[in-house]
Amino acid sequence: MIDIGARIKHLRQINGLSQADLAERAGLTKGAISQIERNLASPAVANLLEILSALGETPSSFFAEDDEEKVLFRKSDSLPSDVTGYQAFDTLLPKSRYRTIVAYRAVIRSGRETLPEPAHEGENLYFRAEQEYAFSNKGKRPVDFLWVKASGR
Repeated sequence: MIDIGARIKHLRQINGLSQADLAERAGLTKGAISQIERNLASPAVANLLEILSALGETPSSFFAEDDEEKVLFRKSDSLPSDVTGYQAFDTLLPKSRYRTIVAYRAVIRSGRETLPEPAHEGENLYFRAEQEYAFSNKGKRPVDFLWVKASGR
């Protein structure tokens, strides 16, 4: 049997998030996250899906009892996302309960920029992650780049 609260807490910690950070991203209260992690409350399915989304976790991965870690990811394993400002934004290496990193392939069209995003604890791209950031492509061709995030935990 899966300990939902413990698994959520573990994923939150490897993502470098506080309970307040996760609550904000999932649209819940810090108290609700605390109760769920301590198994004092069971999340509604819709809330659990919001929590998993905020943690970058899929329901199938979250509930998998298989302890074998996947180590080879092929192009067909990438997960495309519709992220404003990007021509393409694909998850190449998804987070899991075993890894503290995630890798994306992002493409920005020429002459476009992404929307500003608030920095999240644990993020940095060789700049201080306490400020909002956005990417801009002033060139004539799309920029295709690899973005790797590590929580450091």
